[in-house]
Amino acid sequence: MTELSAKIPKKILFVDDEENILRSLKRLFIDEDFEVFTASSGMEGLDILEDNHDIGIIVSDQRMPEMSGVEFLERSQRVVPDALRMVLTGYADVTAAVDAINRGGALRYIAKPWKDEELVQTIKDAFHRYSLLQENKRLTNVIKEQNREIRKWNKELEFYVQKQTVEIQNNNKELKRLNERLKSNFKHTIHAFSNLLELRTEDAGSHSRNVAEISVKIARQMGLDAKETEAITIAALLHDIGKIGIPDRLLFKGLEDMSSDELNIYKLHPVRGQTAVDAIDDLRDAGRLIRHHHESYNGKGFPDGLKGDAIPLGAQIISAADFADRTIRKCSEDNPVEYVIKKLTDAIGKRFDLRLLKYIEEPVRGLYSRSLPKQHMVELEIQPDDLKEGMVTAKEVKSGTGLLLLGKDMKLNGKSIQILKRYYQIDPPKTGVFVWVNR
Repeated sequence: MTELSAKIPKKILFVDDEENILRSLKRLFIDEDFEVFTASSGMEGLDILEDNHDIGIIVSDQRMPEMSGVEFLERSQRVVPDALRMVLTGYADVTAAVDAINRGGALRYIAKPWKDEELVQTIKDAFHRYSLLQENKRLTNVIKEQNREIRKWNKELEFYVQKQTVEIQNNNKELKRLNERLKSNFKHTIHAFSNLLELRTEDAGSHSRNVAEISVKIARQMGLDAKETEAITIAALLHDIGKIGIPDRLLFKGLEDMSSDELNIYKLHPVRGQTAVDAIDDLRDAGRLIRHHHESYNGKGFPDGLKGDAIPLGAQIISAADFADRTIRKCSEDNPVEYVIKKLTDAIGKRFDLRLLKYIEEPVRGLYSRSLPKQHMVELEIQPDDLKEGMVTAKEVKSGTGLLLLGKDMKLNGKSIQILKRYYQIDPPKTGVFVWVNR
């Protein structure tokens, strides 16, 4: 017996005008878990149903005086509409059985004489179906009631929702503001690390910023998405972070002047750079680019000797930008920009991917053309309080302790001026800010 059927009263009504049949049916179910009701006529059966609306199974004989089984079953529907009905009929009375099904709502007919085991099983199956129907009805009523409650709650909640909407919107604005501040702080932290790295060597001023500017412009021209571009920006600013662990004597040597042992030490810095940032989840993509920014397209780079497309595109972009900035710093040619472009072109297919050629020239020209001598302009030293938006720096601006605050040929805006004023208070340089002015 299922838990479901155990909750529903197991009541059966047998209707037959022959007492011996009723006694036989009652004996048949004496050992079964059913409460058995019997009636010797249709009217008696209806009276019993009036007093017991929870009777679930009705079994009626078809041939009875005064009221046939079909009539009884038809009238019983108005008293107990949920009960399942069956009709007992002889083999020859098929028409009456069909009427009982069509008019009396009978579930099925049972032929006389019946087999006891089959009849008991038929009643059990019918009661299981009746139990399912009753439980479904109960659940339907529960759902209707819950829906009524939900509608009531919705009306009550609507007021609170409207009331809280304004508060949520205000909170969202505050969260957005805080999130933007976190992003800004993160960005400034990366730039601060980059500035600290450049303190190690005097000739490295603005190197990381130049590499980042070129790299970002290349990435945007190539149509890379915002996430990739951000990783390239961070990696470009921090690409030399691994050099913190390199002895000072190696920082001033060219690769061709290093011994094999010194070269092996130097080649560790990209790996150290990746390791330094790997603990920060948001920097792991950048760390991968830092590791591979010294790889060469022909496979002769380091630290892993990657070749061709095995080198991450972001690392190839940073490598080209790094090469351009280091080349122009050492250049003594009359036209350094053209010299750098030529060197980059010569290295295509060896050190760099051919795809970079059409994207790198414009960013390089745009950055380094700003550094060429300016006709009809002179340098002028100005104190921070006298700076104006739109002025362009003629020299790098460093704090009193040597921290790079602003690169050369940078156009000043309100924010950069405020930063300079703050640093001139906490770590004042010995000079003012040198800017370009007309003669």
